[in-house]
Amino acid sequence: MKPKIIFGATAVVIGLVIAYILFGGVQIFAGGEKIAGNNTKKPAKPELPEFAQKTSRVAEAYIYAAQNQDKVMYLACYCGCAGMQHSSKLISHKSLKDCYIKPDGSYEPHAAECKLCNDITLEARDMLMKGNSLKDVRKTIDDEYSGRGVGTDTPMPP
Repeated sequence: MKPKIIFGATAVVIGLVIAYILFGGVQIFAGGEKIAGNNTKKPAKPELPEFAQKTSRVAEAYIYAAQNQDKVMYLACYCGCAGMQHSSKLISHKSLKDCYIKPDGSYEPHAAECKLCNDITLEARDMLMKGNSLKDVRKTIDDEYSGRGVGTDTPMPP
């Protein structure tokens, strides 16, 4: 009786492993996440520096900005970072992307301490996920946040 149970359990485990591989589980090891309905991959979740993990909300914003640089580069930021002094250097961000990502591709610590950057990023993410166009998101962000501070000189989305 025991050999039949062992054989059955082994068959079930092998079946589960095969199903896992066939239905996209292997994508985890390929460095990305398969997006349902097509063969494209969402970028792998980036490894964040400690400052970008200050809270789960900050980490969410950094992950979104890192994975969607092509979108946040067209969103203006209104926290004043267009001409803000950080330590001994003047930062002059040109878009919301610069609040998260430096020109050399490394992470910018500014957004880890800026609630407004995170608010704009996560609101834009939510709107885009609901199907709003990037142009509509930009207009909404500009209308809602432009009175809060000097905005970045950000080009409009194409």
